[in-house]
Order: sequence, then C-alpha cells, then structure tokens
Amino acid sequence: MAQESIVSLKLFASGYCESHANIVNPLEGKGKTKFYAVWALLDIPNLGYILFDTGYSKQFNKATQSFPERLYRWATPVTLPENNTAKALLEAEGIHANQVKYIIISHFHADHIAGLTDFNNAQFICHKSAYEEVQKLSGFRAVSKGILQKLLPDNFKSKVLVLEDMADQIAVNQFGITEYQIFGININQFKLIYLPGHARGMLGFIYTRNDQSIFYATDASWSYETYARGILPRKIVKLFFDSWDDFVETQEKIKAFELSNKQYKILFTHCEQTLKYISNEI
Repeated sequence: MAQESIVSLKLFASGYCESHANIVNPLEGKGKTKFYAVWALLDIPNLGYILFDTGYSKQFNKATQSFPERLYRWATPVTLPENNTAKALLEAEGIHANQVKYIIISHFHADHIAGLTDFNNAQFICHKSAYEEVQKLSGFRAVSKGILQKLLPDNFKSKVLVLEDMADQIAVNQFGITEYQIFGININQFKLIYLPGHARGMLGFIYTRNDQSIFYATDASWSYETYARGILPRKIVKLFFDSWDDFVETQEKIKAFELSNKQYKILFTHCEQTLKYISNEI
C-alpha cells in the first residue's frame, strides 16, 4: 500500500572538491570552481530515515593515500570542514547514524559515497549496472572511472540491494526516463529515476510535496546555467564519463520534462543554485 506522505526531504552538503571552471563551461569558465557534495535525507512514514548519497568524509583521505587512488585526490582536491560529514550533520539534527535504514547510491564516484562506512546499520541501494561495474573494475581502471573500492564497507556485498530487484514498480515515462517506485511510497510523491551518461547506472529522483516539486538530476549536468543554455562540458571529461552520447540524451530528456512541468525545480548535485536549498526543508 502506498505511503500517504513523506514527512520531509532535506538537502545537505558535506565538503567540496575543486576543478577548473572551463571544464564545466568551456565558453566562459575561468579560474577554479567548487563542486559541493550534496546529499539528501528522507524521513518516510512507517519506515524511517533514508539517505540519498553521503558526500565526502575523512574516509576519502584514507582511501587515496596510495597509488593509483592518490591520482583521484590530485585531480580533485577535497576540502572537508570540521563536523561537516553526513554523520556529523545528522547528529546535529538529533539523528544517530545507526538510525539510517538505507542509503541510495546515485553512482559510485567518491563525492557521493565517501561516507558509506559511517552508517553501520544501513543497507545500500543502487542500479544493477552500477553495481556490476564496481564488481568488475579495480586498480587504475576503477580510478579512471571515478571508483574507489576502498570507500566501500567490508560487508558491502552482503548489504547491497539491486534497485531492479527490490523496486515495487518500474516504468518509462512519456519523456523516456525510467522511474522506480520503492518501499510503497506514493509514486506521485517520490520516485527514483535513471539518468545514464555521466556514470554507469546513475540515479536521481523526483519529489513532490504540497506546492514544492524538484527534479534532482545529480550529475546529469554540473550547472543549471550551462544545462539551460545547451553548453556541454569540455570533452576531456569523456575520459571518465560512462557514455557521452547517453549524457547528451539524458539532458535532452530532462529538458523535455522541464518544458512540460514548469513547476519543478531542476537541481544538480554540484550547481551553486542547489546550495540555496541546503538544510532547508523542501
């Protein structure tokens, strides 16, 4: 039976990395830009707390002490202020890490999963293709795709749930975007969505509550401005993207959705516009 309501959805950010702005915007980008590691907390009636990603944690530095993982740290230097991890921010909200039941992994890049080991009681949900890639890749090949195996808990394999196996319903909407209903939540209020291109099996979500509606598109773009203007990132990113063609097609599908659903805010994980929603109830 579908859940009647989602008590809350809050967005937070745990740390950031820096890279060249002209990678995001080859036409106008100058200097460095910050990529804040945004994640979400959902409180679902009769179920409890679920995280969507975790942002950075101190585990990132431990995982990148040696080669080839250290290359990741050099490419994207990370800043993590004190008490800024997902675990610490939740504790400030009165939520203990052991209360988190599930963590939905949008994709396996470090800025999205570095805090997994802080949540011992959580089970992990991810797209089947993303999990298959993580199982297959190691060493430099894994790092080249943004995957740090050392960020995964030792018991990850026994605690992971494949989205396709546990979803209540899977459907493709009129815009060609695959949607997943989970945990009996009313699909008109919250659903996961498949956003291929940037990373294998990447997920986002669509959330609606009262007059607040968001389409959280994770790394389908790094900037709403460039997305809206049709400016694609510098093609050097093809080196670690999963599929450039899928990346372009996913943006086109999001734009079609936005054109028909103008009440929705299109939010991307690392976009400055997303930061205004941090720690505010949607």
